[in-house]
Amino acid sequence: MPERRRLAVLQCLDWSAVVAAKNSTTPCAVVHAQRVISRTPAAMRYGVQVGMRRRHAQALCPDIEIVAHQPSRDRTAFDKVVRIVNELVPLIEVSEPGLIVFATRGPSRYMGGDGPMASKIVEALKTSVADSRLTASLIGVGVGDSRLAAQIAAHASAVASNSANSFAPYVVEPDKTSEWLAPQSVRVLSEFANINRETISLLERLGLNTLHDVCTLSESVLAGRFGELGVELHRLARGDEQYPLAVVPHPPEHLCIEKFDEPVSDQQIIINSVQRMASAFTEYYSVHGSVCVRIIIVFESEAGKRSERLWYRPQGLTTSAIIENAKWQLEAWLASYLASDFSGSHESHAPENRALESYGLVRVQLIADEVRTDTARQLRLWGGSTQTDETATQAIGRLSELLGSSAVQVAKWQGGRDLLDSYELVSATHAQTISSASSGDQMTTQKWRGALPNPSPSVVYAEPIQVQINDQSGKLLSVNARHELSASPVVVIIGSTHYKVNSWAGPWPVEERWWDLARSRRLVRLQLVCEKITADSASQILAMLAILEHGEWTVAAIYS
Repeated sequence: MPERRRLAVLQCLDWSAVVAAKNSTTPCAVVHAQRVISRTPAAMRYGVQVGMRRRHAQALCPDIEIVAHQPSRDRTAFDKVVRIVNELVPLIEVSEPGLIVFATRGPSRYMGGDGPMASKIVEALKTSVADSRLTASLIGVGVGDSRLAAQIAAHASAVASNSANSFAPYVVEPDKTSEWLAPQSVRVLSEFANINRETISLLERLGLNTLHDVCTLSESVLAGRFGELGVELHRLARGDEQYPLAVVPHPPEHLCIEKFDEPVSDQQIIINSVQRMASAFTEYYSVHGSVCVRIIIVFESEAGKRSERLWYRPQGLTTSAIIENAKWQLEAWLASYLASDFSGSHESHAPENRALESYGLVRVQLIADEVRTDTARQLRLWGGSTQTDETATQAIGRLSELLGSSAVQVAKWQGGRDLLDSYELVSATHAQTISSASSGDQMTTQKWRGALPNPSPSVVYAEPIQVQINDQSGKLLSVNARHELSASPVVVIIGSTHYKVNSWAGPWPVEERWWDLARSRRLVRLQLVCEKITADSASQILAMLAILEHGEWTVAAIYS
């Protein structure tokens, strides 16, 4: 049996919120699609949780600072941490801002063990990063024999350090990973291994509440119930890597190495070269029925400077993903040059171009570090992929290369009673165009009890518009405990515009997740057909969906 590679994970707790906050004591939350995706420890003390709605977070903490999600801001700020860690560890993997993964075999031997190594890295961060927002209490380091174990340990270390206001690494003993994972809840698979929450909910309903419960079942039983996902669940639960590795011959040298006859000082030329290499690189592994999940990107300058960084994506690195990672690595590398060699310069040229003019690149290389077998997809006999689908996929891929994978998104139906929750915007890089195109069939077969009937509204507001709905006497309309209206709606006031209510339907109450204080909702929906009298005495008919929540009326959607 081959020796397991021991991994260390450095996690900066809620990195997006820490970077966006004004200072370490400011309650701050980063919001995307009206949901909290990250919050500072100061906001956490008020009860603000990830996944909570923006309005709920503001109700718990009125002084909270709401900031929009900006991946570029997170990456730029995290590059400082990456450079410091890279001085102590030669080859590190940065898959997302706030998370660093590296093999511990060399660094641990050199620094005297896993614990001293973790403490030395954090001490270097404390002394080098002159930012009061990034303190030792926000950093966690975990070491384990598998990626899942190391990530869980790093999160536990960050939470413990935040509670005690002092750094404490969490080291899982060698060859004890499976025993250490056994009492962990199956929910860690959703949080750290990207397993669907519906699958985790099904496991809990089946009585499989811990990873030990999953391991007690044989792999064949899980495969018979969940298919390939069952095999993946069993591997994770027993402490193996998420996917088995595949043995594939290395690509020919001309597919993964680009040598320039003259030093290149144009960043776009370098990215174009990476694009050609990445396309041939992924095509080579696709022909062999496999995908590369870990890749090393190497840049080498004329002056002998070298940049190496590991990149990892469990579902496989696509061409656009490799290009995006190469851009991030190149920009961070050039920024480090500027910090050391151009700190006193005041030239008018772009900083990256100035760095490339002094340190022209002569070599770019792609090295496959981990390869796994690609999961096959069964095509349909009729109505499958068409030329239009392929053209759309190519166009999406091109836009992703130019703007980044997070900038191009497609709608994916996931169900729900709330209009904003029915569809989720996911990265076009990771979405399958064909399956997304057939999501309408899925929507017709899966009905949500309590969802709005067809036809659906034509316009759904990301941020509902506050309105006032009055009765005949001018009083604000209300709903009692039996979900009965206090009176018939007569007028709707939006800003300074008055709409006369011609007809209405409802109200329809919705009560969701009453068992979860952070995500519970109680609201009432009302459909209205209104008429607006314009200056030329012409009538304008408008149909809208109004919602009463927390004592306030809002317009959530408009019907055409």
